[in-house]
Amino acid sequence: MKALFSIFSVVLFFSLSTFADAPNDEKSAKLIRIVNKADKNDWRTLNKAAALAINWNADLELAKSWVEASILISDNAEAYELLGDYYLRKGDTKNAYKNYNLSLEKGMFNLGAKDFDRIQRKVLTFGKALQ
Repeated sequence: MKALFSIFSVVLFFSLSTFADAPNDEKSAKLIRIVNKADKNDWRTLNKAAALAINWNADLELAKSWVEASILISDNAEAYELLGDYYLRKGDTKNAYKNYNLSLEKGMFNLGAKDFDRIQRKVLTFGKALQ
């Protein structure tokens, strides 16, 4: 009986934790509200909302439009990394690699070491995949 209860507890824990980060209409609506309330020149909010949408595999086209708007406001490295993530989600490794490279170029002198290393790993990983 104890073993059955333990197994049930583990299964319940993993099933709940799996759905905790899953996208839903409420989360997408909240992201849209946040973006709509943001200042028209607030590219960071656009990037954050796009990152969440891409990570949730939610409305990818909306996320891409937020990233493109962010780039129009400020030609920033984070946006190009997000575009790379977008293309990777869409299965387009070539464009993902291209945008990760652009991100690395744009952030060469202004990214922190942790961010630079993360993007550099993506460039190396997907560069090798294209060979």
